[in-house]
Amino acid sequence: MLYNLFYYLLKLSCYLYFRKIRLYQTQNIPSKNPLIVCANHGNSFMDAILIAVLFKRKLHFLARADAFNSPFKRWFLSKINMMPIYRIKDGRDEVKNNDAIFEKCQRILENNGAILIFPEGNCVVEKRLRTFKAGFVQLAYEAKTDGLQILPVTLNYSKPLEFYTDVSLDFSKPIDVLKIKKQAQDDYIRFSKALIAETRVRISERMIVIPNQEEDEFYEQFLELTKNNLKEGFLIDQLKAIKFLNELKTDNLLFYNNLKEKLKHYFNQLSHHQITDEAVVFSDNYNQNLLFLTYSFYLFGVIIHYLPTSIIRYIVCNYIKEIQFKSAVRMVIGMFIYLIYVPILVVLASLFFDFGSIYLFGLLYFYNANFHQIKLMKQAYLMKSKNVNFVEEREKLIKSLNL
Repeated sequence: MLYNLFYYLLKLSCYLYFRKIRLYQTQNIPSKNPLIVCANHGNSFMDAILIAVLFKRKLHFLARADAFNSPFKRWFLSKINMMPIYRIKDGRDEVKNNDAIFEKCQRILENNGAILIFPEGNCVVEKRLRTFKAGFVQLAYEAKTDGLQILPVTLNYSKPLEFYTDVSLDFSKPIDVLKIKKQAQDDYIRFSKALIAETRVRISERMIVIPNQEEDEFYEQFLELTKNNLKEGFLIDQLKAIKFLNELKTDNLLFYNNLKEKLKHYFNQLSHHQITDEAVVFSDNYNQNLLFLTYSFYLFGVIIHYLPTSIIRYIVCNYIKEIQFKSAVRMVIGMFIYLIYVPILVVLASLFFDFGSIYLFGLLYFYNANFHQIKLMKQAYLMKSKNVNFVEEREKLIKSLNL
C-alpha cells in the first residue's frame, strides 16, 4: 500500500521537478518475465525513483548501503522496495548481510518479479559509463527461474544537479540469460564476460557520453547549444552532437580547438550578463507586453513558494554534503514539505476568501506552468535594457556548424 502511495506521489513529483521527461522504446519492457533491470548510475537514488515511477511493473531495488545512513532514509527507501548492498568499506561484518539480500532477490525472481541494479555500483555525477561490478551477473547465473531476462536502461540528464531540466530514459531490447548461458556452455567466467559486455553495449549505445573530465565544460556547452536548436528530437540531436565533436577532434583538431574557444567566449559573456543560451533563442520571439501582463501573477507565485523553497534550499545546502544526493533529496524533501504546506494554504485561503482554494490552485498552476517562460522573458528584457544582443553571435556559431 505504501509503495503504491509513494509511487503516485513520486510520479507527480517527478513531472513537477523535471521540465521534460522523455521515454524511448517502452515496448521493450517485458510484462511478465522475471527481470533484472540494469541502468547507468549518474544521479544517486533519483535514477531509481525515475525508473520505478515510469516502469510498467513494480520494482525492487539494490542500492549502496550508505544510502541508508539515517533513520529517515532507511524508512523511506525500504517503503519503496529498496534493499541495501554492503561493501568492504561498510565493514566486514556488514558484508555478511548480503547473503540474506541475495536470497531475497532469488525469491523475487522466482515469483516473476523485477529487480533494479546499477552495475557501476557507486554513483558519480558525470556523463561517462564506469566499470561494471559482477553482482548482477552472479544473481543471473544462479537464478533457478525460467525465462530470466536482463533489461538495459539508459538515463540521460541534461543537467543532473539542477531543478527543472530534461531527462530521458531509453529501454533497450532485453537480453536472454539462458541464451548467454548456453553460448558460454555454463562456464561462469565466459558467461560473466559475455553478459557484462552485452549489457554495457546496450546501455552505452544510447548514452550521452563525454570522453573525459577535461572536456566536460566544452561538451556541455555544445550540448546546450544543440538542445536549444532541436531538429530531430532531444536524444537523437544530443547523440549526434557527441558524435560530431568526437569525429571533429580526430579529423580537424584546429577547427575543434577554435570552436572550443568560441564557445567559451560566448558562454562567458552570457554568464557575465546572467543570461542563458535558451534566453538568447527566446529573445527572437519575445513579447515585452506579455511580461508585464503576467509578472504580477508570477510574483504572487514567488511569494507563495518562498517559505517551502527556502526550507528545501537550507536543508540541501547545509545537510547534504555529497553532490550526487542533492537533486534527489531536493525533490523528495520538497514532496513531503508541500504535502504539509499546500493543505495549510488551502485551509487559510478558504477561511479568508470566497473560492479561495480555487484562486490558490489557479495561482499555483499558473506559476508552475509559466515560471520558466517568465524567467526567459526577464532575461530577454534584461538583454534589451542593457542593449546587448547575442543573437547574431549565436547565429554565426550555428551557421559555422551547420546545426
